[in-house]
Amino acid sequence: MNLVFYDLETTGRNPTWDQIIQVAAILVDSNFNEIDRFEGRCRLKPGVIPEPGALIVNNTSVEMLNQVNLSHYELITKIQNTFKKWSPAIFTGFNTIGFDEEFLRKTFFKSLLEPYTTQFNGNKRADVLGMTRSSKFYYPNCLDVGMNEKGNKVFKLEVLTKMNNIIHNAHDAMGDVIATIEIAKILSLKANNIWKSGVNNSNKIEVDNFLIKNDVVCMDEYFFGKFNSYAVTYVCKNQFNYPQCFDLIHDPIDYIDLTMKDLKAKMKLRPKIIRDIKNNKNPILMDASYINTIPAYKAIGLDVLKNRAAIIKNNDDFKNKIQEIFIEEKEEKELSKSQIDIQPEDSLYMGGFPGNDDKSKMLDFYNADWDKKIYISNQFRDQRYKYFAHRLIYEESPQTLPSSDYQEIHKIIAKQVLSTDNEKWNTIPKSYQQLDNLRVKLEEEKDDEKLLFLEDLNDFLFQLQNRYEKS
Repeated sequence: MNLVFYDLETTGRNPTWDQIIQVAAILVDSNFNEIDRFEGRCRLKPGVIPEPGALIVNNTSVEMLNQVNLSHYELITKIQNTFKKWSPAIFTGFNTIGFDEEFLRKTFFKSLLEPYTTQFNGNKRADVLGMTRSSKFYYPNCLDVGMNEKGNKVFKLEVLTKMNNIIHNAHDAMGDVIATIEIAKILSLKANNIWKSGVNNSNKIEVDNFLIKNDVVCMDEYFFGKFNSYAVTYVCKNQFNYPQCFDLIHDPIDYIDLTMKDLKAKMKLRPKIIRDIKNNKNPILMDASYINTIPAYKAIGLDVLKNRAAIIKNNDDFKNKIQEIFIEEKEEKELSKSQIDIQPEDSLYMGGFPGNDDKSKMLDFYNADWDKKIYISNQFRDQRYKYFAHRLIYEESPQTLPSSDYQEIHKIIAKQVLSTDNEKWNTIPKSYQQLDNLRVKLEEEKDDEKLLFLEDLNDFLFQLQNRYEKS
């Protein structure tokens, strides 16, 4: 199966409220031979206040934000059209599932395009970062990594490329894509079983099948800079349809006869008895032959671990109790969610899939000329899509939007960007504070070039502030 390596540069770290400003992607075959490539950059869209630190990292000037030929919507539609043309494929990159994928999904959602483009229609998704962490654990000599002051391994792409003599134009989208492909080549050569696991588990069906097929499975977790590996056995699915596995470091005899109440209390303790596997986020899973690489489980012995797994597998009552506990938790969370006022931009995972009528209107909206889009936008049944449509018209062709609708959107944006509250999105007051903090740091470092960049950004923010204050 072909692979798509891609990378995004953005105005900040929040996939709901920041925006994509640059994309690069390379389509390769299973042997990493290049088939096609795509890259593009777009202008800043109204209502987005960039984080100064993010712009410094990805070398994006104020001029680049304002004078690029492509609008945001034009770039986003080009991305989706390209990815559809390259499908089916495995979409991957470096930390794409944790970062880039969320940006893509939420951007497509707000642009009235298919949010799950990289997962539907035969597509799968993987992440080279997760493969890299696992490879370094199971095959310590496969590549060199950096170390931080806490003694933890550093898996930043720019560090990995430096340590492994890979030419890398860091924080440029195409530069990051090319570097990621080189890391992937190393993994496929020196940690091939990990690479195969990553490729094979790029779809949740494959993950589920692997867990069912293997009584004892090695899984890993990465939290706060620490990598940990565990031997587990499958129990059931939770409220999010994620597999829940019993950690075989524990003796199941101590738990199988507990009441629901006592078992629920035990599940809240550390070390955990139940471990979560996110089957849609490319987990690296290895079979029982890798037990000997995990000292705590090697000490227990494979025969004992298999026996513990069999006790779990053969006790339906225990598995049912675990599942009921998760059902109860789901009901509690749904009740608390119902009390929260959700903004349209935040509702991708809460509002359900669009109905057939709205899906048809999305296609009509995409194909129509801008002067026809307002008519289509008012036909959406889901008010979120009507709002997104009006906002897209405001951003791309404001002269075609009725005055009342224009003023409504403009006031919403003005209120958001001028807010002095601690909002989820970046605001002009927040950005001024970020500029002040960066200025102090850069003055100490005597970095005149970046200080000049901050002044340009400060002038730009001042202009935006004046525009929205006059609304």
